[in-house]
Amino acid sequence: MVDYINRFKCGINLSTGNYAIELRSYDDQSDVQWTEVIAQKLAASDVDIFLGGYSSTLTKPLAEVAHENAKLLLAPGAASTPVFDGKDKVFGTFPPTNKYLAQAVEGLAKVGAKTIATVWEDAAFTRGVCAAAPDLAETNQLELTSAQEVIKTPNITVLEMVAQKLAQEDPDVVVTCVYDCVPWMKAMRNVNWSPKAQVFTVCVGLHDFTTEVGTDADYIMGVTPWDSSLNIQDSVTGLSAKDFADMFKTQTSELDVTYHAASAASVISIAVQALEASDTTDEVVLSQHIAANNFKTIYGDIGFDSNGQSKSPSLLIQYDTSGIVQTVFPEEASSGPILYPMPSWDRRDCIRLSQCNTSGGTCTEEGKCVCQISDKYHAVGSGETAECVPNERLNFISTSLLGVGYFLVSVVLVLAVGILIWVYHHRKNALVKVSQPLFLTLVVLGSVISSLSIIPLGLETEYRDSYDINMIDAACMAVPWLWGIGFAVTFSALFAKVLRVKLLYTAASKMKRRKIETKDVLSIMVVVLVIETSILLSFQFVSPLKWEREVLDDINGIAIESVGHCESESVLVLAVPVSAMVRDNTNVFYFMRAGAIFLQNFTVLCIIFGPKMYRIYKKEDSRATIRRHLSSKRPQSSALRDVNAVSKGSVASIEEGMNLHPNVTIARNGESSDGFVENDSQLRDSQTRRVCFDGSVISNENVTVQ
Repeated sequence: MVDYINRFKCGINLSTGNYAIELRSYDDQSDVQWTEVIAQKLAASDVDIFLGGYSSTLTKPLAEVAHENAKLLLAPGAASTPVFDGKDKVFGTFPPTNKYLAQAVEGLAKVGAKTIATVWEDAAFTRGVCAAAPDLAETNQLELTSAQEVIKTPNITVLEMVAQKLAQEDPDVVVTCVYDCVPWMKAMRNVNWSPKAQVFTVCVGLHDFTTEVGTDADYIMGVTPWDSSLNIQDSVTGLSAKDFADMFKTQTSELDVTYHAASAASVISIAVQALEASDTTDEVVLSQHIAANNFKTIYGDIGFDSNGQSKSPSLLIQYDTSGIVQTVFPEEASSGPILYPMPSWDRRDCIRLSQCNTSGGTCTEEGKCVCQISDKYHAVGSGETAECVPNERLNFISTSLLGVGYFLVSVVLVLAVGILIWVYHHRKNALVKVSQPLFLTLVVLGSVISSLSIIPLGLETEYRDSYDINMIDAACMAVPWLWGIGFAVTFSALFAKVLRVKLLYTAASKMKRRKIETKDVLSIMVVVLVIETSILLSFQFVSPLKWEREVLDDINGIAIESVGHCESESVLVLAVPVSAMVRDNTNVFYFMRAGAIFLQNFTVLCIIFGPKMYRIYKKEDSRATIRRHLSSKRPQSSALRDVNAVSKGSVASIEEGMNLHPNVTIARNGESSDGFVENDSQLRDSQTRRVCFDGSVISNENVTVQ
């Protein structure tokens, strides 16, 4: 500043001419006694104006010597009121400690803050700044919720406990009077809480602070006597605060231009303005002029109170959303508005770090993402992870295809009911009686049970945390139970029918009379059902089928397409190879399984009952028709040892053969209710013989079919 004035303003312009400024500097070695020695030496010299060093402690002995020797002292680095008490020629450019927070509290009250809390570390300056908060809060009608002192140079662990306490209080404003602001920032981050306004007494505007906390510095406020964003010009040099900051960085290569440097430069400007305005170097005249006037400097519009301390308030500064420090209060010196309230950490992370805005969404106060196209996208995550992703394709079975499945079940049910009605209606028909109605009914019942497995086959849900997961797990196991039991009932009934016929033919071949009852063949059904039930129970208890969903595609770990299956942890379920190939295509997979179940049961019913219905419809079910049909299909029985020949074409041929042997008689149509020919006459071997209609069974005992 001295060089600039000497070079570009030709020094100090007095009526007697222009005078260059000579600046003499001394190293106080941060020692009070040595500072006093320097002061005594300067008092005895030809120095016109004293300039103080940094800190109130080192400035105080210099102020006392200056006062004793009636010297003018301009102190750019002292804020303690006792330094200036009773010394009319000592002036300080720092506001009093108890006024540091004045502009911050007033400005925040004007934008709507209602409550305030303070935290300070155990040091004179920090304690003094925060000590003014209660009075300032009362003046501006704010409620002070708490005032917390912590140890000097507190670490994150200590500050986290304070942050947790404040999170419960949730004050609108927190003033933190500490020298190192980074631990407090990290403590608030760790508890995921922040007030609507965070004010520091130092740190804001320092390069090291923004390097440490990055974008977390946005919205953070600070109090300072000066900032390079201050909207003012120096009356002597014409430099703005920003011009001075740029010059300072160029000359010193420093990244930070603090208020200390601006304050030091400002006392040079005040001295020059006072000298030129009063046109004298007289200390009394100069001190009176300084006490009575304001001075526009790069440090601000400086005026002094009755104690010689700056009346200019500290500035409220704040990082904007671009990370640039702005002066936000008082309004007449501001370079930008107060950004209040400060967003929550999650919202700030959502705005700055997440993909929410780029994916077509907006961030809420809670840091969630609200998607603009809600029918196609949904919000996931919060804070840094918040974004809009496409709605997950769950690949559920289509409604129309489920309708097809239910239709197939209905077809089988209607067919089964129709068959049961038909069986009951024709229960006395010879063809139906021979076909064993009980087992026919069991075949129908088994087909119905098996077909019902199509219904749970179509039940689906989302993931295992779904509310209906228990029902879906039960549906998964219902499929093998219904299909397995139905299959077992159907085919064990067919096996029982075959076994009954086999027993009859075995008895007939041995020329024995035997009555075959239902209980004689039900054992095969019991065995098959016991085996099937045992397999299903083992399946149920060892490793049952459960609903699982497999993610097919995702974005940053968020599923956007998945497919659900009933799966078992350890049981291998064999499937048709084609079904396995289309497993991920739920529609095709469902249709193939439902179609297979339908075809199995539908074809069984059609094959078993279709021919019977056709023959009864064509009246081919009478005994005479059956006798003619059988006689036309069967060769001569070798058992008719006494019959020389049986005609292949008709029952009449059989009768002719029998007429050669008077001891053999063939019953006519309707003469035997069981379809057998009976004759009580004696054959040549004195045995009663019975000849079946088809000529293939001859027995010397009665054989009855039940």
